[in-house]
Amino acid sequence: MKMAQKLLRVLGTYKTATEFLAQASPDLHDRFEALKSFLLALGDDVQLKVLKYYFAFRRIKNFACVEIHPQTRKILIFVKVDPASIQLEKGFSRDVRNVGHYGTGDLEITVQDDSDLERAKSFILKSYEVS
Repeated sequence: MKMAQKLLRVLGTYKTATEFLAQASPDLHDRFEALKSFLLALGDDVQLKVLKYYFAFRRIKNFACVEIHPQTRKILIFVKVDPASIQLEKGFSRDVRNVGHYGTGDLEITVQDDSDLERAKSFILKSYEVS
């Protein structure tokens, strides 16, 4: 865990995933709901688990971990896709194999608008299929 995250946790000021969702703007909240609907519709075996710092979507194992960031108006999705197997796009996809983060997955996807959400779906589907 990063030093800043440890300090925030010790001070007790780091908010939970549920608190961040409650603070989200209406459009960010709607985008999260659209993402959640897509994820849950992938199969009858998909479960949502609300954890302290993120929302985990799983079959047998997590295939997508979602964080809400109301301050920056972004949704971060971590998926199990090998970053070396795709063309990374600055501001949209990032290799987080060597970066500390909550949840599972080596590829971070940043969703800032509905078009980003549409582009993210193919990566989410890949992650779902291997989980």
